Amino acid sequence: MAIQFLDQRLSTFLIDSSGTGSIADTPTLIGDIGLQVVAAQDINSVRVSLTGMAGIIANPEADASITLCIEKNGTGTLGSGTVIFREDFDTNFVPAFSPLVVVAGDYPTSAEVLAGQIRYTLFASSSGTSLTLNGPVTFNGSASTGTTT
Repeated sequence: MAIQFLDQRLSTFLIDSSGTGSIADTPTLIGDIGLQVVAAQDINSVRVSLTGMAGIIANPEADASITLCIEKNGTGTLGSGTVIFREDFDTNFVPAFSPLVVVAGDYPTSAEVLAGQIRYTLFASSSGTSLTLNGPVTFNGSASTGTTT
């Protein structure tokens, strides 16, 4: 079966570096997309590609850890879905750095595909000290199915 494109979505939290929001121990929802997969002709070969980035300003006087986490089919609260990606970044007292980037993939189950839509959410949190989410912040995803053989 040929490759079949199913859906592509994006979520934009901040379009530039003018944000002043904070990230703390409580995870902040910074990306939310729902990929439509109802048209999949082969429900057993659906694959999802996810990318995101978050611009964050650290506190140069504190060694904080930043966590970016992607969940599948949650309610918008971290811990309510299935974690498919998690990365911790140590700031090492650096005041600012390039936006943090995440790249993840997922192979949803046939039951998840038959539900028609798969929700993916991106969360950011900081341990040790509060940091500034200044942007840009985006989260993108696409879904396809099929094989090349």
